[in-house]
Amino acid sequence: MMHPNQTLLPFSICIFIFILFFSPSSAHNKTNKNTTIPHSSPSNSSTVKSSWTSSSLSYKGSFSKVYAFGDSLTDTGNARLLGGLSSFTGALLKNSPYYSGGGGGPQSRLCDGKLVIDYVCESLSLPPLPPYKDTSLDFSYGVNFAVAGSTVLSRDYHMNNKVGQMLVWKDIPQTVQTQINWFNRYLMETECNGISPEECKGRMENLLFWVGEMGMYDYSRTYGSSLSVKWLTDFSVKTTCRLVKTLLDRGAKYIVVQGLPPTGCLPLDISLSPQHDRDKTTGCANTANSIIQSHNDLLQTNLEEQQKQYPDSIIVYADIWRAYNEVLRNPIKFGFSEAFKACCGGGNGELNFDLRSLCGARGTTVCGEPRKYMNWDGVHMTEAMHHVLADLMLNKGYCKPAFEEMVKKKRSCTAKSL
Repeated sequence: MMHPNQTLLPFSICIFIFILFFSPSSAHNKTNKNTTIPHSSPSNSSTVKSSWTSSSLSYKGSFSKVYAFGDSLTDTGNARLLGGLSSFTGALLKNSPYYSGGGGGPQSRLCDGKLVIDYVCESLSLPPLPPYKDTSLDFSYGVNFAVAGSTVLSRDYHMNNKVGQMLVWKDIPQTVQTQINWFNRYLMETECNGISPEECKGRMENLLFWVGEMGMYDYSRTYGSSLSVKWLTDFSVKTTCRLVKTLLDRGAKYIVVQGLPPTGCLPLDISLSPQHDRDKTTGCANTANSIIQSHNDLLQTNLEEQQKQYPDSIIVYADIWRAYNEVLRNPIKFGFSEAFKACCGGGNGELNFDLRSLCGARGTTVCGEPRKYMNWDGVHMTEAMHHVLADLMLNKGYCKPAFEEMVKKKRSCTAKSL
């Protein structure tokens, strides 16, 4: 039996509260009211301007379809359709501040607007990706299989160990394997129905596959269990790479795999971390970020090995960790006057984050200009931040290899086949 890593206690405490954050019973918990907000560059909101620019290369028409996977940073509606947000009451209210995806429909994104994946599709001149579970929508330009709150650990593990039953999903969460199963079923029943496996692979070769954030909810749900964080990190990365291998074996040639953002810089972890665990430069929670950085380092190493095994494909690592920290170093350069404060919340402190008064609940407020905030609700980023991160990853070299280089290679291969 493995034992928990005792040096990770501060992070474990933060994660425990994170679990309660998604629970209806979280109202009895208290947030540290003496939290000191981290330091960021001085800003003058009256002079803030957007730094969004496009690559010199137009991506229009590069891919005819996009298939996406991941969790809450990528999900465009699957969790809501499956009832996974039933405890996230603020996202389910009639006049919810969360984004409906247009048309005034039910909330579908854990954000005030668009996500990175929405901007990826925009750059390709494609419509937003519909969630797989909404069969009434048009799947002609791709499908989103991502599910907020999904885990890398199996459903059997969660049932046998009875862990994390208060996070997003009331009991047993959806998993990465669920997304793999959905993808395989979609190919069999729709995309490749009636054609040979070889023809199906031929179709996959021309599509873009975007693998968003995976693994964060496992760190949350396994708090207090006998699993070591190191073991969980290894397993999480292996599971992500197993998904990538499934896509490669199905014929995918162009895959982007997104790392994890520095969660220690979000209001939740900052408000709960002790002062001695703060980074001296940014004020972010050191322990939480060190775990995420280890995850990202291992993920990059494993993806490099997969690239060697599939030399005819291009596997791109989207470095959201580095992109986020680039914005954090100089928020005003990217149009932000608030680097840490949540736009939507009910807290009276400098972070506007209170576990007893979460975004969308009675008495909470939404800031007047969300575009000037990096953080939306204490856990998720604003549309403006997603916009900037998408720009950095797609156009400014925060992918390895560069997204632009992948597009050029794709166009070159297409031209040779004509």
